Amino acid sequence: MKSRMRLLLSAVIAVILIIFTADFGLNAGKQSKIKSEEVREAAQSQVVVQDFIHDNYVISERNPWTDYDLHPVEYKESTSTFRADVKAKAAVLIDIKTKNILYGKNMNEKRSPASTTKLMTALTVLQVMNLNSAVVVGGEVNMIAGDSSKAGFSKGQVVTVEELLNGMLICSGNDAAYILAKAAGREIFANNIANEGKKFTDAQCVERFILEMNKNVRDMKLENTHFTSPDGYDDSRQYTTASDLSKIAIQAYSNKTIAEICKRGSYKSDTLGKTWKSTNELLNKDSSYYYPYCMGLKTGSTDSAGKCLVSVGKKDSAECISVVLGDSSDEQRWNDTRELLRYGLE
Repeated sequence: MKSRMRLLLSAVIAVILIIFTADFGLNAGKQSKIKSEEVREAAQSQVVVQDFIHDNYVISERNPWTDYDLHPVEYKESTSTFRADVKAKAAVLIDIKTKNILYGKNMNEKRSPASTTKLMTALTVLQVMNLNSAVVVGGEVNMIAGDSSKAGFSKGQVVTVEELLNGMLICSGNDAAYILAKAAGREIFANNIANEGKKFTDAQCVERFILEMNKNVRDMKLENTHFTSPDGYDDSRQYTTASDLSKIAIQAYSNKTIAEICKRGSYKSDTLGKTWKSTNELLNKDSSYYYPYCMGLKTGSTDSAGKCLVSVGKKDSAECISVVLGDSSDEQRWNDTRELLRYGLE
């Protein structure tokens, strides 16, 4: 009798163990599936974050031996005794050839960059795209703020990178900045073989482009600069300094395409059938602020940033970069810049 009871008890325990094991295996399978999905999502995110421009060059279009990265610019302290009456919150004047600091005011103070951001946008675009590349305007054109400055592009239009760069740098079109960011971001994704067959939204392409902008910031060792948009619209997480911005300006001025565009007073858009006028009065020959030795580069203006201007001056063999951030009026930024450039050149 006892033997039968022990046998029955063993059978019951065996059944319980089988049920428990099966249930555990099923739950483990569910957990494993959930984990694998989490890993897959994390891997997808990792692709976006770690996808770098130089990983997969298209050799037929790019020289594989060319270094497309941006590099640090080192400055030297100057013995200059120049004391300018600059009204801007922050400013700097740099001799391009010697890299001497000729003047500085709060030059390492973090400030909103406004549309001066577009110099880095242009540099980043030209690392991946050709001037004659055709771009189809998509939903990214609606990602700009309602009170943004606009070049005037619309969804569905086909525009070249060259025309978009002119629209962004001459009339400071935020729409052009986002169109370029989307196109370049998509190109960066396409240059990575790991992304073959994957589709990315316009917003993801813009986000990927911004990551590339900040990669360039890190490559240049700009410790006080961070970008969150291609147009520089106010964001508390987006900032630069007069010193950092002058280094970006030196890189931009050394790029022949950007330098050529930024010194133009106007540009005729074939797509829109209208002429864009430069936002920089120092380039306007009909303006009382016209300065004949100014070669550009970029204006910026937002509530947080104030009136800003990044400029290049060239006279004979002398070349200098000036940056003024946080002026309270257009008149002030033109006058501050002229005073700085005159000291550097004349």
